[in-house]
This record gives sequence, structure tokens and C-alpha cells, in this order.
Amino acid sequence: MTQNTGSNPTPGWYANPENSTQLRWWDGQGWTDQVQATISEQAPGELGGVPAIYVGPPIIVVTTPDLPGYRVLDVHGEVFGITVRARNAFSNAGASFRTLFGGEVKGYTKLLSDSRLEAVERLRFSAHQVGGNAVLAMRFDTGQIADLMNEVAAYGTAVTVERIDP
Repeated sequence: MTQNTGSNPTPGWYANPENSTQLRWWDGQGWTDQVQATISEQAPGELGGVPAIYVGPPIIVVTTPDLPGYRVLDVHGEVFGITVRARNAFSNAGASFRTLFGGEVKGYTKLLSDSRLEAVERLRFSAHQVGGNAVLAMRFDTGQIADLMNEVAAYGTAVTVERIDP
């Protein structure tokens, strides 16, 4: 463990100095072996940020009510990941012109694709936070907010599973 020789910060979760993708517990005197997963978030005021990314143990996500080849050991309950995204004004203007002539509105396709990816990454993080290693019966829900933004939620049941030996 790395020890701090200066004034010690209060105990808590801090960026792991050995792995920037994790948080590590500082007990007030030194780093412990306790680590936890993280999820990237758009910085306050950042424009056009990329979708959030979960970094941690693998979390299996399926749309089926069971996972063939696995046994459910524990059910942790409902979990969800949500995001709200907006296109910029120029994209909205371009999309308006597209409605006159027809065809795919690629900006909105990317918006919805990124929104779904981000919602699933946040779902994985939520499942990890409650102790699960899989999410069963994952579904999406989506809606508009003020005709300017798109909200996407991914939800399902967090479970702990183990592989069944053949």
C-alpha cells in the first residue's frame, strides 16, 4: 500500500493511483485493497461529450428472462440506466429540411444510438453497485422532453449468476 507522508485526506473513495479506471478506498492513513468500478461522466459544462462508459467486472445484459447455461443465485431487484441527450440547433435545422425531402436523419440516428449505448453502460454500473453480475429481461423506454431532448432508459432485473458445468 502507498502511504501519504503529508497531511492525510479524510477517509473516502478516491481515484485509484494505480488504475485510473477505478476508485480506491483511502482509510485516512493509506490505500486499502478495496476498489470499485467507475463510470465516465460528461464534465459539467462540457459540450458534445461521448457516451458514458462502465469500467468494472463484466456484467452480462440479456433481453431474455433467463440466461441459458447459467444458474441464478441471487436476485437483487430492478436496476436502470438513464440518459437525456439533445442535438444542437444546427442539427435540428438540418433535420427540419430532411423532413421536406425524406430519408434517414443521420444526426438523430446517432443521437438515439449513443443514448441507448449510454443507458446500457449506466445499467451495467447500477447492476454492479447492487452486487449483480448480470441483468435479465433488459428493456428500453424512451420519450421526448420539451420537443428538444430525447430520454432513454434501460432497465431490467439485476441478478448474480454462475455458469452451470456441462
